[in-house]
Amino acid sequence: MSEIRVNKLINEAGSGSVELTQGATLPSGKTISGAGSVNITGIVTATTFSGAVTGDVTGNVTGNVTGNVTGNVTGNINSSGVSTFTTLNGTSGLVSVGTTFKTKGFVETQSTVSIGGTILTLDASQGTVFTHTTSAQIGIVSFTGIRTDTAGTQTFTVLVTQGAVAVNTTGAAGIGTQLASISITPGNVGYSTHIKVGGGTSITLTNSAGALDLLTFIVSYDGATSIANTSFKVVGFAATDFRNAVV
Repeated sequence: MSEIRVNKLINEAGSGSVELTQGATLPSGKTISGAGSVNITGIVTATTFSGAVTGDVTGNVTGNVTGNVTGNVTGNINSSGVSTFTTLNGTSGLVSVGTTFKTKGFVETQSTVSIGGTILTLDASQGTVFTHTTSAQIGIVSFTGIRTDTAGTQTFTVLVTQGAVAVNTTGAAGIGTQLASISITPGNVGYSTHIKVGGGTSITLTNSAGALDLLTFIVSYDGATSIANTSFKVVGFAATDFRNAVV
């Protein structure tokens, strides 16, 4: 076997790249190194690859990826095994799981929400579980950050503690007698609709200071291309007067 020992390879004209013909191989344990670039328009096959990959990777990756991926992945990740994410954030869209989602533990983000005037604003970007201590009548319930990437529902839960003066304790002053407002993401466009309540009656809270009530709101979007007020349905109900059991 012939052997060529050189420090640099350039083309015959002395100004361009060298082409490796099909089937070219290196002896075991030997490498090609250099400060320039290797541009290959065909298929590169290697038993192992060592080193960092910087820049964009366009196309399909078939096989196992072991290690960290730092940056954005645009497209589908189809895994028949176990995919472990230390963090999964920074997404501007939706993360969809097409099969059963199994987890050893699941903790929902809980946020404290205060009232502005008579408007209780529940911001989906802050989570869907909230605590609220009343300081004024809850007139309008506003839902912000509602996504319209696809038809679907979001459920909001509010654990309400009555303040020093109990509010929303009668049918006429109950929650749901006024319009609800909905602000979608992206675009921050606003819509309004009614909160639908069981039997057409309003949601009333327990009439005593310090009482504990649980509100649930389901915001449903029908997936309409031309979004309108009628594209949303909001259902609201409550479980009220939580206290220690007496036997």
